[in-house]
Amino acid sequence: QAVQDYSDYDFWCATSTGKDSTVTLDLVQQIIPDIKVMFNNTSCDAPDTYKIVKSHSSWVIVNPKEGFYQWQKRLDFIPRRFSRACCTIFKENNGDLFLRQQNSKVLQFMGVRNDESNTRTDREYFSKNEKSQTLNFTSIQCLPIRKWSELDVWLYMIHNGLEINPQYKKGYKRVGCMVVCPFATKRSWVLDRYWQKNAYDRWHNILQQHFINNSEWMVFNCTLLEYHSCWNGGFGRINPTEEVINEFMEYKGITDRNIALQYFNKTCCECGKNVRQN
Repeated sequence: QAVQDYSDYDFWCATSTGKDSTVTLDLVQQIIPDIKVMFNNTSCDAPDTYKIVKSHSSWVIVNPKEGFYQWQKRLDFIPRRFSRACCTIFKENNGDLFLRQQNSKVLQFMGVRNDESNTRTDREYFSKNEKSQTLNFTSIQCLPIRKWSELDVWLYMIHNGLEINPQYKKGYKRVGCMVVCPFATKRSWVLDRYWQKNAYDRWHNILQQHFINNSEWMVFNCTLLEYHSCWNGGFGRINPTEEVINEFMEYKGITDRNIALQYFNKTCCECGKNVRQN
């Protein structure tokens, strides 16, 4: 249907080497054997992912102008569930900028499925990428497997002998940014610590230094050790524990407890309500 309706468009297929995009690419290649394939390099994908990408010489690797760690250091910013920009910068914007250079009209096949998340439930087979309008080109997104279930995808992968990213065989449920993704589960953090220890240690050293430099005892009401398991914003106390206050006093060199308490959970002088510090 896409070939018929958008015959004057430039066809591309996006891949992350994950199961959904692998199945999508296989389906598209049955109709468009010479489909152009692009991989958006976030700079923090897993080594297994990069090995697969580099084994396909015809694939186009879209690299960011600035790597994730350089970006994070420059802004002194920790992406969290409720405040982030990494997907927009390293995936969406980076890919759009590349496609704009290819053609004024582009149709992109993507492995997005409706049951992946609530935000993807209402996605249709064809939709216009509204962000492309600000870049002065037209981008249509086509989602061939949007109604497929996860079981459908795995059965198709196994039945047709498609290439499976080794990350899945190591216990991961998804393929994407490793270690630094704020939407990753604690289960995947355990896997990261085992399979990607160097990257895991690098990121958690950054988290620890950021916590200390920005006095985030007052933001999360947690200890430094606890922060390593709640840095993404999935946890936070209303009031600090004795352990949190004592650790804060030790790091800040404060000996007067009353002074230390003034840093935590300040109240409005007008209404008396709690004012969380940022």
